[in-house]
Amino acid sequence: MHAKWLTATLASAALLGGATLIPGSAQAAGSVQWLAPPDGSTYLVGTNVKPDGNADGFGQPGTGLDLMLVLDASGSMTIINTAGGVTKTRLAWQADAAKALVNSLPATNTSVGVVQYETNASLRLPLTSTANTATINAAIDAVPATGWTGTGLGIELAQAQFALDGTPGRVKQMVVISDGDPNRPLPAASAQQYAVDAAAAAKAAGITVHGVVIPGGNAANMEAIANAGGGKFANFSNPADLADIEAFFSGAAGSFVGVDQVDLELPDGTILTNVATDAFGNFHLPSDWTMLLGDNVFTATAFFEDGSEATAQLTLVGVADPAEVPVPATAWLLLGGLAMVGWMRRRSL
Repeated sequence: MHAKWLTATLASAALLGGATLIPGSAQAAGSVQWLAPPDGSTYLVGTNVKPDGNADGFGQPGTGLDLMLVLDASGSMTIINTAGGVTKTRLAWQADAAKALVNSLPATNTSVGVVQYETNASLRLPLTSTANTATINAAIDAVPATGWTGTGLGIELAQAQFALDGTPGRVKQMVVISDGDPNRPLPAASAQQYAVDAAAAAKAAGITVHGVVIPGGNAANMEAIANAGGGKFANFSNPADLADIEAFFSGAAGSFVGVDQVDLELPDGTILTNVATDAFGNFHLPSDWTMLLGDNVFTATAFFEDGSEATAQLTLVGVADPAEVPVPATAWLLLGGLAMVGWMRRRSL
């Protein structure tokens, strides 16, 4: 992992310089799994395949990912910050980081929704397949900068959205970004506790809440929200660290799910070290594998920030006879439909 991204205990967090990543209190043993194709699938020798999988330091295997982006739309997001020679508003820093995340996610088995919060919270986009990346990115760009900071209200609305259109079996996570102290709903003095309680309620509902603070925000407050939600806290409160926020959100220099590295072993014994993963641990073979005769065994080994590791195998079977390759269920339905058409035509003669 890039040296800039540090995993720290809460006790030592204050001693670390630069952007930091701190695991939530609920981090469990990590897991790794192959998502596609299904284990035991059969292919004709010479067929190219490109399996994909997922690693998760929180030990939450699923059939994919439902992700809600909870974005700050308060008036202070118009403030300008400079990092790495780039000058733009906090709103633009937030948007570009969120889009870097979306653009790195798989186009299948993944959905992203967008909630904005200010004095109130509103739904900008329901959970939408990442096959529609342009639609999701447009929703991110449409988030305004106006009003106060109702962080807890945004978390509550995001949780409600999972219940409305989440996909059963998928891991449920949300990323909350903030540049200020929660001060809504009123009374403002209790708004921070309201946000922490909202994160705890989401965690109790099986949703992981990650917290990201950018310049102007209160790191301790956002860290408390991430801890209550069982997620990761990412500290970009130092304006200079914004230069690396897109790399973190894309998975090129960090992970929301505690993944440090994934290695893959191919059926011929070739080992691919540190293959690319996104910020939620999704990975795939960097290039196609040409199926060999017999069992083609792929092994994924994931290494996590807490020092643990996990391994999973995928076996795909190569056959020489096309008759041994199962016909997909959709093909059987098509053949059945054609047979019915033929039977009806014979009856009409």
